[in-house]
Amino acid sequence: MALEKLEKVLKDAGCTKDQVVMCRVYITSADDWDAVNQVYAQFFGDHKPARAIIPILPLNNGCKIELEAVAELV
Repeated sequence: MALEKLEKVLKDAGCTKDQVVMCRVYITSADDWDAVNQVYAQFFGDHKPARAIIPILPLNNGCKIELEAVAELV
């Protein structure tokens, strides 16, 4: 769901996921690391933006993941 929201925000800004140059992914459990990697790789395909996965304390409203992305307008 977080990546679907990211794709919508990118589209609204006139960008595509291929223009993402950096992502920070905040997760509430390091146990989710492998699952996050798998979904992230499927979403971006051959495009490999820089990335940091950061385990943190619980997020607001029970969310398990938060995503921050930087895209380059061309």
